[in-house]
Amino acid sequence: MVHPAEDNLSHTQLSSNVFEDLLESIIVDVASECHRIARLGLERNLEEEEEELRLSALARAGVADSGNSSEANNKYVVDIFGQTHPPVANELFDCMNCGRSVAAGRFAPHLEKW
Repeated sequence: MVHPAEDNLSHTQLSSNVFEDLLESIIVDVASECHRIARLGLERNLEEEEEELRLSALARAGVADSGNSSEANNKYVVDIFGQTHPPVANELFDCMNCGRSVAAGRFAPHLEKW
């Protein structure tokens, strides 16, 4: 018969072993992918990465500005890729409960009524 303290220790050891195996697997995956990228010359272009960071900063600044403005509902939102989107998704979906067409941005509140 296993003593409760020994059982607790075995669970702790088992958990530790599982964690170590998962961590090792993740490290090997990342290292292998980095090696493959370096070996094949697939390193990312730093200029593209800087452009993504710049667009991200612009998008965040735009969201912060529109949050302080009363015109936010009338403006399109610019995402990190420089694309514009309406403040409320307007693609139509058919409600599975009532069969009406509902705009995507209003779909969740519509379903809450049911």
